[in-house]
Amino acid sequence: MRICRTLLLAFFIVITGPLSAQEQEEPKPVEETPQSQPSTEVPPDEGGFRIGVAVDQVFLSVNARSVSGGFVKDLTRDDFRVFEDGRLQRIVNFYSQQVPVKVVLLIDASGSTRHNQTEIRQAALEFAENLEPEDQVAVITFNYQPRLILNWTNDQSKIQLALESIYAKGNTVLNDALYVTFDDLLRGADGKSAVILLTDGIDTGSMVSFDESVDLALRSESMVYVVSKLEEYWANAIYQRQQIRSRVAIMPRELTDDYILEMKRSLSRLANLTGGKVLDTKAFNSLTDVYAQVAEELKNQYYLSYIPTNPTQDGTWRNINVEVGRGGIVVRSRQGYFADRTRSTAN
Repeated sequence: MRICRTLLLAFFIVITGPLSAQEQEEPKPVEETPQSQPSTEVPPDEGGFRIGVAVDQVFLSVNARSVSGGFVKDLTRDDFRVFEDGRLQRIVNFYSQQVPVKVVLLIDASGSTRHNQTEIRQAALEFAENLEPEDQVAVITFNYQPRLILNWTNDQSKIQLALESIYAKGNTVLNDALYVTFDDLLRGADGKSAVILLTDGIDTGSMVSFDESVDLALRSESMVYVVSKLEEYWANAIYQRQQIRSRVAIMPRELTDDYILEMKRSLSRLANLTGGKVLDTKAFNSLTDVYAQVAEELKNQYYLSYIPTNPTQDGTWRNINVEVGRGGIVVRSRQGYFADRTRSTAN
């Protein structure tokens, strides 16, 4: 499998091609407070996003909603309690206003999305237009291969050109696309990051497994929002099964209910573990509405960190649970991390 992964990453680099001089520009880094000791909270009124960094800090993006559904925006650090493996942790950094975010638009460009590409482009473009000037966007498409078509930028004209260049064809290497996103583009990325995955959820030819991709997603500490067209795919699969049975042909695994249900559970697991969510496109009027909800979530998150009371770097999984002291509030964040030295230090 090691050879397989190497080939996959090499293939991704080759098909991506050389970046332009503008694309090679380093994104503006999140401003940090240099210090040798763990930092404490930086008051919001100092202006800008400043957060102290220690190599052993764990950073969390947290959504807080009332039971009625609206965002709760007036919580303070004292309202939060963070537990790691059941042990209360001390919050050392807390920021209640919007912080810069890097967002990967990971877009399914397989043949099954051909008729939706105009809507996909428009929704993704409007999402990018609603981001703040300090935010950064990258675009990866995937069909029979993952392809980086836009590196980190906040230039709206570049984003539009990249989205307009998408041509849908071929099969779907979803697992490969997730793998290179987290192993290449987001490896070591500083600060808050998120991936918006638009897909029907069906993989038809990847070199790596879904579990391998999930493992990398958890190590990247990025939130994953799945814009799922799986229900639409399922309805079409039922029709295709009827046609295949009438010809007494062999049923492809990707058209079976068992496989579709497996992928549905897998996508939910990926989103829940990373603190994101699955958004079924059939529950919205348009893709634009779906992307707008993700944008709203990203703008209404608390950003905090703690230094684990268990300093052992043994690579084991540590469960995280975030609570608030007020009643009637539901919080969502990533559910844990791997305690090893390859973990990002400022995300």
